[in-house]
Amino acid sequence: MKQFLIKSTLLTIIVLVLGGILYFTVLQPYYITALPWTVLFFYLVTILVHQYLLKVAVKSGSRFTSYYMAVSFLKMFFYLAVAIVYVIFDRENVKPFFANFLLLYIIYTTFEVSEFLKFVNQKK
Repeated sequence: MKQFLIKSTLLTIIVLVLGGILYFTVLQPYYITALPWTVLFFYLVTILVHQYLLKVAVKSGSRFTSYYMAVSFLKMFFYLAVAIVYVIFDRENVKPFFANFLLLYIIYTTFEVSEFLKFVNQKK
């Protein structure tokens, strides 16, 4: 878990730095103040979900696949609910928010899956 925390923190710093560079230069008209908070949101959810999945993987063994699928579905549904709530309160910035939200979802989900696959392969 410690390695995952270090790697996810490094990923978040990279995303924030690259986002800052892009949004204060080329993409300045599309910057909204929610974007850094969105990165922090994905960082925290990714850490919490990964920690839970590690506990499940150690305890459940054969039932892990069904737990993993259920947690993935709930996480995706939670992300969708958060995005919809944001859009309800800020209709003006829907396009930049959804573009960033989708990009962050892809980045953090890819990272989480790749790190978890490393963990599962080490257990074998």
